[in-house]
Amino acid sequence: MHILEETLSVCEHCYRHVPATRILRDGQIWLGKTCPKHGYVEHLVEPNADFYLNYQYGRHALQSYFLEVTNRCNLKCPHCYQMPDAASLDPSIDYILNLIKAWPDDGYPLALVGAEPTVRKDLPELITAIQSLPGKPRGIMILTNGVNLADAEYTKKFSGFKDLMWTIGLNHPDYQGHTVRRKQMEGIKCAIENKLRIKNVSYTLEDLTQMEYCLEEIQQFGTSICEQYRIRCGADIGRYPGSPKIFLSDLMKEVREISKRKKWDYKEDPAKGNRAHYPVIINGLPIKIIQWP
Repeated sequence: MHILEETLSVCEHCYRHVPATRILRDGQIWLGKTCPKHGYVEHLVEPNADFYLNYQYGRHALQSYFLEVTNRCNLKCPHCYQMPDAASLDPSIDYILNLIKAWPDDGYPLALVGAEPTVRKDLPELITAIQSLPGKPRGIMILTNGVNLADAEYTKKFSGFKDLMWTIGLNHPDYQGHTVRRKQMEGIKCAIENKLRIKNVSYTLEDLTQMEYCLEEIQQFGTSICEQYRIRCGADIGRYPGSPKIFLSDLMKEVREISKRKKWDYKEDPAKGNRAHYPVIINGLPIKIIQWP
């Protein structure tokens, strides 16, 4: 066993910050952490220590905010990091504005997240209110599953906003079923028709067998839908269904093998990544391969 560094982590039970140690043991990377209430525990971070230690990614400070605007959702995704409650009340626009006004006037962009932000019928009014606040203007990103964007009248309400972008979780057709997938595709089409800027389309895989389909679909979509794609696997968080954990080295191995077999133009761009995101470029399309921490 070799101790790589002392660090800081979070207790999985009470969520307090706790001291932790990153450990190299038997060719694997482990994290040991000690909570004063729940004791010592270890977690496997990466089974391939060489991959972990040799991944040289760019380091930069996070310069954005994530703000939860609802705990309601219209889907029940297997790997949702949240446990949505469709009966809960949304925070009021005034409450959200007061939170934002308490932040530094730094102009950092803001992501409106949920559960599912588009279940708020007043989401356009919320965006207007945020963009009307005094101080440095903030760009806004909406993280959505895209289903409600299939409602043309609703989607049209967002067409006039500046500095508004969207991230759409599309997923493999088997992930939510073909009925939901069809609605999501209608939502993407409607968003494009209304000139909404889609920055990312994100796929969540249930297992590695879904990787090839998603990579092939990305090639079909090209740049007609978004600026960048993301492929990720769920972790043991939220609605985690108990399937085996898939690590970043597993994902990258699969992407490399598929690209080689299909003779795609494949490049890696690790300098633009981070510990959980590994950027690649396949046939000119930027894709981030992600393991949720």
